[in-house]
Amino acid sequence: MTTLKFENKRLHVIVWIAYIVYDRIYYFYVLGNFANFWDYVVYYFINISLFYINAHIVLPVALTSKQNKYLRLVGAVLAEAMIYIICRYAFLNLLNLFNIAPSPRFTTNRTFISNGIIRFVYFLGLSTGYWFALTTYYNRKKINDLEQTKLQDELNTQSLEKALLLAENAYLKSQINPHFLLNTLNFLRDSISKYSEQVAGSFTTLSEIMRYALASAGDDGKVPLESELKHIVNFITLNQARFSQRLQIDFIVNGDPKGLRIIPLVLITMVENLFKYGDLLNEDFPAKIIATIDENNLTFVTHNLKKKKVTERSHGIGIQNIKNRLANYHSFELDIDDDGQVYKSTLKIQL
Repeated sequence: MTTLKFENKRLHVIVWIAYIVYDRIYYFYVLGNFANFWDYVVYYFINISLFYINAHIVLPVALTSKQNKYLRLVGAVLAEAMIYIICRYAFLNLLNLFNIAPSPRFTTNRTFISNGIIRFVYFLGLSTGYWFALTTYYNRKKINDLEQTKLQDELNTQSLEKALLLAENAYLKSQINPHFLLNTLNFLRDSISKYSEQVAGSFTTLSEIMRYALASAGDDGKVPLESELKHIVNFITLNQARFSQRLQIDFIVNGDPKGLRIIPLVLITMVENLFKYGDLLNEDFPAKIIATIDENNLTFVTHNLKKKKVTERSHGIGIQNIKNRLANYHSFELDIDDDGQVYKSTLKIQL
């Protein structure tokens, strides 16, 4: 810190006005008269300048020096004293030039210098006290800020440790629950297969859906495109079983998906929107899901007639989630065409 900040100027002005009033009243009782206005202007301009230069520049610079700081301080104070006396002498001559008599009048240079040194020491003492109080205030504020920062860091650390513990517990649960769920589905499938192969097949499909949804992606955060498309097939198959094969859906894959990878559960989100808001029982307007693969580019289109009455209101969260996830892994374009009756989405992804 080479200088101290000058803050709360209004308070400084009020304090100086109060001091000047007090100082002039005191000298009126001592000398019995007031000096002229310009004498006061010069007198207080020099002394107030000394006050702030010493507190905000000289002391901080001298005392923050790592080498010979006390020697530098003595030299700075002596230099201040010389400059102060020279400035008083220069302004005294300036007043005489305009025939303005200073108060008190100085008859000899010795009297002038001794009076100047007394006033210099007086204002230097005030300035040093002000600097000390200001420095103490800033140091305590800095210590308080550091303590607050340390306390906040401790709270953040505790919060992170708690979050980590919760995450570890959730991870352990996620290892247990999916395993239990999949084993239960397999047990039910085996039990029901004795009575209905069709229902058992639905359990097999559901088990594959759950296994894919719970499976971890690779180190690159992606899964084979074949797995994502197979997941869509299973999803459609399971829903067809629910609606007794009455759903009017065409799922078409053009091109070879082998060797291509995509972040998981993106395409299925668009398919789920189709099931949620689409009219899938209209034989004259079957819903279409078309995946076209051209080298490393995938174009995924959903096209469906909208339901006349939708019980759940769309908030666009699923579409926004798709955009946010894709933005971290793929270059993509998503276009949506909705005229109120027919809904079409076109997602182009560079894999």
